[in-house]
Amino acid sequence: MNSVESKKISDTIDQALRAEKVARDRTRQKQRKILVLGQSSESGKSTLIKQFRLLHSAETFSAERQSWTSIVYLNIVRSIWKVIEIVSSHFNLTNPTDADSQNLARLRLRLMPLRSVELSIVKSLSSPGEIFQTRSNGPNNGRGSPVTGMDKEYECGDVVVHPDSVWQRLRQRCSYNTSMSKAGTSITFEREVVREIDDPSRTLEACATDMKKLWCCPVVRQCLEQTGLLIEEISGFFLNDIERITSPGYIPTDDDILRTRVKTIRPTETILPCLELGLEWKIYDVGGARRQRAKWAPFFDDMDSLVVMVPVSAFDQVLAEDPSVNRLQDSFDMWSELCNTTILHKIPVLLFLNKIDLLEKKLHAGIKLSKYHTNYGDRPNEFKSVLQYLHARFVRLRKESGVPDLAPCYVHRTSIVDRVTTQIIVAHVRDKIAMEYLQLTYMI
Repeated sequence: MNSVESKKISDTIDQALRAEKVARDRTRQKQRKILVLGQSSESGKSTLIKQFRLLHSAETFSAERQSWTSIVYLNIVRSIWKVIEIVSSHFNLTNPTDADSQNLARLRLRLMPLRSVELSIVKSLSSPGEIFQTRSNGPNNGRGSPVTGMDKEYECGDVVVHPDSVWQRLRQRCSYNTSMSKAGTSITFEREVVREIDDPSRTLEACATDMKKLWCCPVVRQCLEQTGLLIEEISGFFLNDIERITSPGYIPTDDDILRTRVKTIRPTETILPCLELGLEWKIYDVGGARRQRAKWAPFFDDMDSLVVMVPVSAFDQVLAEDPSVNRLQDSFDMWSELCNTTILHKIPVLLFLNKIDLLEKKLHAGIKLSKYHTNYGDRPNEFKSVLQYLHARFVRLRKESGVPDLAPCYVHRTSIVDRVTTQIIVAHVRDKIAMEYLQLTYMI
């Protein structure tokens, strides 16, 4: 091959590479990428993404509705086991002697069929070649059972979903078939969803009366009150809706889906169309455990916005992966680290002070912020004062990090499960990012 031919081939390759780059840049210009960061458990990341999906792609969200039934069922079963775990620490249910213990022991025995429901759903959430046991150990202690290959951060109550699971594939197929639903295939497809995941509804319906008896039992309520655990405020709590959810033909509502507790075990990408501007939104959720945060950096380079979720109600809790670390203090540290990351100074940052509703309930119940965070001092242990303090603390940490004044940062006080209020905030976030796109393309 002579030099002329070599140059011709080289020029052809260069031209193809340039054309590929132009096409890639054109595609990227039509995309808006949002990175959502926060602690691995109970921060509200997955609920926020559901809110984005509900606002941007309501039709797809609705098409997936049936597939969420099994998640709601599993959340109910997990809550029942948690209640039994707490009761078991106060009463001898193995060899009951008094009337209360005997009654609770009978209820526990009659609720044992729920174990098969749990195992069936867990199987559908696991990969084809490996069962990620997110099941509880059982009514005696109810703690999460660690399994080989499973991250330590996934504790009791976590509903862990593998990306290759039957449930995920069904969800994806629901989304893919959204357009087909207009042709009358949606009912058939929903039945197919139920067939592929063993239908646990009959077992739940049969156990409904005993589940209600357990949850409404005054002795049980007293035990829960003594523990100080606000089980009603944990995501995935549906025990107040047992009758509705266990009734024949139950289909989850939007609020049910938003309230479900579910985890994925890998970074996830959620793609949403924005038909008004021809944009494609990509929302990324990565692991929030402390040891996983080193993996955040590769995502920073190509993002248009960063959303940081902070569960301010967790001021009296510790990290699942490190019980020596207070969760609110960890949020302060995480925020400082992000603010000191230079590459993030170029993009808008949205800080969500989340779970303010639960924060207010804890403060009203007499749980003192100063007991866990001495810097709060002798300020009033009142909701307004505490929220102002936390807001100011996060703003001060950002200023102390040396972030340029022009770097945009927006702070929102939220309760992500509040669909109406959060939809207003999500729409506000969407509009801000869309406005930046219009300015970038000189359309305004």
